[in-house]
Amino acid sequence: MRAQLIAALAVALLIVTVPACLAQGWDSGGQLWDARVVRSMPTQSWFGGTGMVVIPTAETIPQMRLTAHYHVVDVENKDDWEDVWGVTASMYPGIEAGVTHLGAAFTGTGSDELVFQAKVGANLDDLLKLGPDSPDIAFGGRDIGDTVGEAYYVVLSKEIPLDEFDAKSVNVSLGVGNADGNNVPLDGLFVGVDITPFDFARLQIEHDGENVNAALRYWWSEWAVTEIGVLDGNIGAGASVHTGW
Repeated sequence: MRAQLIAALAVALLIVTVPACLAQGWDSGGQLWDARVVRSMPTQSWFGGTGMVVIPTAETIPQMRLTAHYHVVDVENKDDWEDVWGVTASMYPGIEAGVTHLGAAFTGTGSDELVFQAKVGANLDDLLKLGPDSPDIAFGGRDIGDTVGEAYYVVLSKEIPLDEFDAKSVNVSLGVGNADGNNVPLDGLFVGVDITPFDFARLQIEHDGENVNAALRYWWSEWAVTEIGVLDGNIGAGASVHTGW
């Protein structure tokens, strides 16, 4: 029954969003903003900081900007959907920090908790002069105060353009982490692939060191994003907003 619900929701999202995506992509004369912005914009992970569903990427949000997100997940063996929300901001280039509220199903403490995360990122060409095709690198941590179980990581990300005119690309991230606890995400190797299957959308598939997760994100504007995905077999959905000051 659970697998059927996931499949039904995924099909419904595709039915609704694909025509809208294609319509925006074809309406080159009436676009209010460029679809290529989507490809270059860091995405908000569901659990704090820039990333995919769970894993971080080497991207950081631009200076003097912030992202806010809210997600709900239909956690197995629970009657209610569990929520996760938070804010990530950047005051300096290549540095971001934020706070995330985790529902009780994700904490292991039996109650909701606030956790803090931070990340420092750069391009390897800037650091080591390895050439313009060098990947980005980032070092970071989640739950830095060790409220639930702290995790620290290093990750490399590399974008591979497929079609510059149509804003198609593949972004691959590979990292290694050290997390408290057994059988938890970001403890060991993790990897993710981020692709732009059509204008104004990004599809992300990852292995977080423990589970396989996936999400489809659709940009309604430069600052508003809706998402649907699967977290360890559990259906989830949410939204993110991007703004600056």
